[in-house]
Amino acid sequence: MTPWPPCRPGRLPSAADRGDMAPMFRTRPFPSRAMPAALAVSILSAAVPALAAKPAPPLDPSAPMVVAAESTTQVWTALAVLPDGRMILVSPAWTGAPGPTLALRDTDGTLHPYPDAGWNAPATPPEKRLVSVESLQLTDDGTLWVLDSGIDSGNHAVTPAKLVRIDTKTASVTQTWTIDPTVLRSGSHVAGVRVGKGHAFILDSGVPGLIVIDLDHGTQRRLLDHHPSLTAQRPITVDGHVMQDTTGHAAIVHASEIEISPDGQWLYYQPPCGPLYRLGTDLLTDTTITSFELDDSPTLWYKTPPLGGMTVARDGTLYFDDISTGSIFRFTAGRIYQRIVVDPRLRWPATPAITADGQLYVPTAQLDRTPRFNHGQMAVQWPLTIYRIDTAALPAPVR
Repeated sequence: MTPWPPCRPGRLPSAADRGDMAPMFRTRPFPSRAMPAALAVSILSAAVPALAAKPAPPLDPSAPMVVAAESTTQVWTALAVLPDGRMILVSPAWTGAPGPTLALRDTDGTLHPYPDAGWNAPATPPEKRLVSVESLQLTDDGTLWVLDSGIDSGNHAVTPAKLVRIDTKTASVTQTWTIDPTVLRSGSHVAGVRVGKGHAFILDSGVPGLIVIDLDHGTQRRLLDHHPSLTAQRPITVDGHVMQDTTGHAAIVHASEIEISPDGQWLYYQPPCGPLYRLGTDLLTDTTITSFELDDSPTLWYKTPPLGGMTVARDGTLYFDDISTGSIFRFTAGRIYQRIVVDPRLRWPATPAITADGQLYVPTAQLDRTPRFNHGQMAVQWPLTIYRIDTAALPAPVR
């Protein structure tokens, strides 16, 4: 019998690091795909404690929302805003909408495939083609990190999953990392990426896991395989309804929401259903850490409602899009909560982006009306809107 490995001093989060949240909970696995939604809810209700965010009065009135862009053809699920005001927009293949999976929107509203038409063309060789962009990150040096699952609208792997680095100053691809098949599993679907400390951290929302790529050396590791913090523990609910997949069963999406602190020290992640976990990036980049030590390291950081996405400001404040109530709230580095918008126009707000001067851009994606969550039928009510909120003009949150 192999002895349990000894804990290494200084490797695991201290009580201070963990904050005032409860220890990580462990529950039974999420019901299988074949389980009807009603039965899934029944089982989950017994297995998982209530995880709704603590109610708090919203701003009165809510923060003003200004229309920044509209779409009548594509479902935008994430974006990056360039310093000159142009937007880089993500439209994954699984949304069922036509058009390029990555596009550049000029300030006059004109759209172009990005970084060019070739990278979005079906005839392009797999290694130089974007099939379904799932996530992106714009860093302060103008580098755009793009994660492509390589899976088309029919759920077929057309190209290998890859991470692409683009220089936005020249709109050119500077390097590509193909995801090693050995760190993927049957049913894998890479869905979220953040880069920091010379590493890329990639979530697998198909089979719960976290892939870490050493960008300098190209080595790749799969960590936290099937870990509870990465696993969907309850269904996704919008307006009190359980989201269902194309077969009519409860939709299962494992961890796909990810963010990294401005100093690169902390990784935040969760399944869309919540809750939010935090994990030190030092633990993920240290190859001497054992799997036993790592398994006990994620900290339950915040009991979020179902989220469409999150982003982090330069001061460490996290902004969350709540799809269950059509609202936006923020959580400061000092652990202060404030709901800033409640608006019926926020129908499944997706991954937001915030600029250096505090302009928060929120795409409304209506994903509950796309085929993936609507019995295979497209029922989006056009146009879809990206709203802008000036967070710098909001009153400071108070305890």
